[in-house]
Amino acid sequence: MKNLITSLRTMVVIAAIVDISAAALADKTLALRAGALPDDFKLDGHLSETAWRRVDAIDELTMVMPQEGDKPTGQTIVKVLSNRKYIAIGIDCMDPKPGGIVSYSVGRDADLGEEDHIKIVIDTFGDGRSGYVFAVNPSGARYDALVAHRGEGENKNWDGMWQAKTTRHEGGWSAEILIPVRILSFKKGLARWSFNLERRIQRLMETSRWATPRQDYRITQTGHAGAITHLPDFDLGFGLSTRPSLLVGYGSPSIEADGSFESDFSVDITQKLGPNVLASLTVNTDFAETEVDEFRTNLTRFPLFLPEKRSFFLEGSEIFDFGLGIGQDAMPFHSRRIGLVDGVEVPIWLGAKLHGQVGGASLGGLVVNMKETDQIDETNMGVFRVKQNVFKESSVGLIGTFGDPWGRKGSWTLGADFTYQTSEFLGDKNFLVGIWGMVMDREDPIGRMAPGNVGATLGDDRYAIGGKIDYPNDLWDMKFVYVS
Repeated sequence: MKNLITSLRTMVVIAAIVDISAAALADKTLALRAGALPDDFKLDGHLSETAWRRVDAIDELTMVMPQEGDKPTGQTIVKVLSNRKYIAIGIDCMDPKPGGIVSYSVGRDADLGEEDHIKIVIDTFGDGRSGYVFAVNPSGARYDALVAHRGEGENKNWDGMWQAKTTRHEGGWSAEILIPVRILSFKKGLARWSFNLERRIQRLMETSRWATPRQDYRITQTGHAGAITHLPDFDLGFGLSTRPSLLVGYGSPSIEADGSFESDFSVDITQKLGPNVLASLTVNTDFAETEVDEFRTNLTRFPLFLPEKRSFFLEGSEIFDFGLGIGQDAMPFHSRRIGLVDGVEVPIWLGAKLHGQVGGASLGGLVVNMKETDQIDETNMGVFRVKQNVFKESSVGLIGTFGDPWGRKGSWTLGADFTYQTSEFLGDKNFLVGIWGMVMDREDPIGRMAPGNVGATLGDDRYAIGGKIDYPNDLWDMKFVYVS
């Protein structure tokens, strides 16, 4: 164990030196100036308005796949307009053979990876660690996500309220995207957001990109994005959003029995505390509108790990990610454990959440009260998370939790993690080193719904430590994970 920690410390020091020296090797950032979005803007998929003709444009992408560095088959033109409430993105995708365009999805959040599409990534804090993903295909199907896992993935369960229109023409297809600023969190006063885009021509298996068109890099690595500049001072209004719901039903258990009415009320409230911090409150939470989980057959002795899809928990969920290479069994916080215990729904009476970014730190806190049921007592659960940006792409943080979904008393967890990450290792390669440690305890190991294996004495299981060394690149993709 000591040898592992010593080795990891050495790797972090070496990598930090490389990070400092490699910063000078970064390419100059590409920039696109945003134009003024008129109040009478009409979203129709045609880039025919006068405002589009007067604004600067991206008119050259570079091929990433199949041949890195080549000229793309069709030209792609991209323009950006903005006012104090909206950002509009116009894309014109030229295609020498428009009859060969592949586009069949029409549903929200469809997997567009195997059809023609445009993908856009915006980092509203300019920190190279976070961002929003928007994509659209020629049929108008929309996809959105949050940048996750430090740019190595996407959380597609996030859904924002934005619009897109597309149209086909004799030279290819075009799209207009309209994004309300109120659905985004961003750094106040920042007039320059990181921005990148990628185009897919499916029949040719061709992908082209604007900034950093390298196979070793993902478009979600916002530290290597270009930028949109000259953005206005955005107006969030009151920043208040309220969503009440009322459920009324009538029924009887049998033909002979008398019928009865049932009703239930819930409300969700969100309030922006400035552009970079969001507070949320939920009362008697109704998750009826949440997308149903995919049906899975579990053939293992381990419980299924289902992704979070409830909007109250999804907002700011990336802040609570902890520990590089930690794995599902040791994860200190997973919001799907709240309100759902061993497959049984537990009603949530009250929940409050606060999350955002202040300076170079990401902050998050969550407290939830679950109602008493026949299986468990009334339970309070909560988590706090602090994550500070260090070096160019790295972070160090703390996490703490209290409460237990099984109702076991005095449960708490405290953990610390450090993740060193660079996309400039040896000049232009991705490299990550992460170490983490946790301690937990509880007073009463027995809960009314607790399965047989959770009542055992904790002993040395109160502590956990682990680490990961990862070299995720195109030609070589290697990793080493240790958990104890």
